[in-house]
Amino acid sequence: LPVDREDAVTEALMMGLRLAEGIDTARFARQTGVTLDEAIDDAGLARLVAGGFVEPHAAGIRATTAGRAVLNAVIGTLLG
Repeated sequence: LPVDREDAVTEALMMGLRLAEGIDTARFARQTGVTLDEAIDDAGLARLVAGGFVEPHAAGIRATTAGRAVLNAVIGTLLG
């Protein structure tokens, strides 16, 4: 069965943020059909960065060690 866009976004966030290298924005767009900026809540991302749970990197974003420990909450915040 095909995966709908919302599920594809959630899955790409979960899988990408589990990895030390995080989410590559170009790969995310290819996998989901939407850009990372379109998929996530800007205010939520700002709160997560300020709290030390997510950090930007050259290719996109990644969860910190603290963020990976509470990944479900991080994903919920990113999705708004």
